[in-house]
Amino acid sequence: MNAPQKKWTYRPVPEIMRGKGGLMTENQELSMDPDADYTYSAFEKWPYNPVFYKTNNTRTWLGVREGFYEAARELVEGLAAGKYSEDLEGVAATYLFRHYLELSLKSIILEGRWLASQEKNARPEDVKKLGNEHNLDVLWKMVVEDAMPKFAACDWKNFDIQFVRRCVNEFHEADPHGVAFRYRGCGAEHYLVNFQQLAANMNHVHQVLDGIISWLAETYGQNEEWEDILNSY
Repeated sequence: MNAPQKKWTYRPVPEIMRGKGGLMTENQELSMDPDADYTYSAFEKWPYNPVFYKTNNTRTWLGVREGFYEAARELVEGLAAGKYSEDLEGVAATYLFRHYLELSLKSIILEGRWLASQEKNARPEDVKKLGNEHNLDVLWKMVVEDAMPKFAACDWKNFDIQFVRRCVNEFHEADPHGVAFRYRGCGAEHYLVNFQQLAANMNHVHQVLDGIISWLAETYGQNEEWEDILNSY
């Protein structure tokens, strides 16, 4: 598999930036959407229609990790263009991307654990389950322990690991427990966010992480095919 060669310069999102007050940038103004319906309905009695429908099929194809990335990307690009408020959508966008980072690191760890080595898959009973861990720094150390050794040194270094590491570090420092941008008073109020820079950073991070995950999954598949060939004799 051809991995990305170019190494990018990681530019911190806050140039996330530490602020004295809330998340809104200076002179940012909120405007009313002329197409929105602002009719007050609190005193109206509405029939409630269900939104969830139980299915007999198991939807194993759901893109949970990619879903968080795409939702974050839509919001971040809108914020970078001035369409949304940093104090409102900005908080959700930052959380969504941070959660995407967490899910991606967990995917890399698990994909790595399914490989005993680059040439051999692990036995299912030997694959250690991933605990309920949200600390990005701890998860990165697991990536180094469980995934990096499954790569040839040149393959691992072909990916822009340092760029991703700096992104993980920055989000870990701003939100070490995954709650800063989820709950009021847990840390987000101390940061301003450069969404133009985040829009650029997150695209490159996504490509690198997706490449690593794909490499591990493809290696597992190739090993499985080879083992089937050997077992056929």
